[in-house]
Amino acid sequence: MIGALRAFGPAIPRPKAREALRAAVGAGLGLLLTGILLYLISPTDSFLHHPLLIAPFAASAVLIFAVPNSPLAQPWAVVVGNSIAALIGVATMHLLPMALPAGAIAVLITLLATAALRATHPPAGAAAMATVLAYHVDAPTSL
Repeated sequence: MIGALRAFGPAIPRPKAREALRAAVGAGLGLLLTGILLYLISPTDSFLHHPLLIAPFAASAVLIFAVPNSPLAQPWAVVVGNSIAALIGVATMHLLPMALPAGAIAVLITLLATAALRATHPPAGAAAMATVLAYHVDAPTSL
């Protein structure tokens, strides 16, 4: 019984306070700069107009700043994974009129493409889905 309960406990060691602070500040500043860049690229009446697109960047920031030695947090995986995901999301949203199947297929193709490119980055799936959903959010035919 106790062994079974231990299986639900943390699998990673507790980080040092300095490392946790470095990761938190790095992720926070990186996301702030990303949000400003998104606003500059596509100005709107609010900085909060791009929440679907910044969410995958938040997941990337956790990997990059909290577990920088992970293969999933390396520059190739982050840049190529997110870039190919966004391209696949754009292509998928133009080919499929309904959000739910378009999003699912965008993630499926992203996983295959990033595996083939050796650029697996878990937040890339969210980037593909967010790209599709951002396009379909106002469409009257979206599911």
